[in-house]
Amino acid sequence: MENYTSFIIANDALGDPARLKSMIDENGYLFLRGVAPKEKLLTLRRDILDLCANAGWLDQKADVMDGIWSGAGPYTEGDPEFMKVYRHVIHLPSFEAAPEDEGLMSVVGKVTGDPVLLHRRKIGRITFPQNIGQTIPAHQDFYYIRGAAETYTVWIPLGDCPMELGGLAILKGSNKEGFIDHRKFSGRNVPFGLEDDQLPHQEWHASGFEFGDALMFHSHTVHKALPNLTANQLRLSIDNRYQRGGTAIEPSSMGTHYDL
Repeated sequence: MENYTSFIIANDALGDPARLKSMIDENGYLFLRGVAPKEKLLTLRRDILDLCANAGWLDQKADVMDGIWSGAGPYTEGDPEFMKVYRHVIHLPSFEAAPEDEGLMSVVGKVTGDPVLLHRRKIGRITFPQNIGQTIPAHQDFYYIRGAAETYTVWIPLGDCPMELGGLAILKGSNKEGFIDHRKFSGRNVPFGLEDDQLPHQEWHASGFEFGDALMFHSHTVHKALPNLTANQLRLSIDNRYQRGGTAIEPSSMGTHYDL
């Protein structure tokens, strides 16, 4: 695994919105321990894993909540087998409830300002092991979001997520570079991204996540997924976009993911 600088923990600034905004402006992200709604995330984890079990993706001899892979696939976004399950994931009541949590929205509002607008296009990830070639490459969410640049993604794993399970890495301070034109990659189900020669530097930050941690970053912040290097465990996560109400938004951001 590559060498990464550990995320800068921002919890000591939670009582000071101006400092939180300054930190995300400077670093491009906020890494926050324990701010996500654990009870709602546990419900969502079980709901998604039940769907995975019904699809034959989980080892029937293991506890469903452990997310142990059966060996089916591996599948990726865009694959018919994946999309058949995913269309049920994005309509789960628990999938809607987690990003709408009042406490989480309050934290987000310290950066965006009030009122906070949550995009309807909520996104879930089910990342299979032994599928490294489909790991999402470096990119900026603004490529997909458009609208107001002051839009923020909040990425949350649905359980503990050590680095070998595949979290996210952030290119520190890359938000200050503005939007960078993306290139098309061949052989990927998520085909657009940024190559090393387009990046302003290589100071990547990453850490393992504990259950309840959240990572918030600006729409211009360059980030990438880390590969799931485990032998047999699915990695589940959600990422949602927030902005201040009344600012510019693309109509597609208020539709469902993949229009499912």
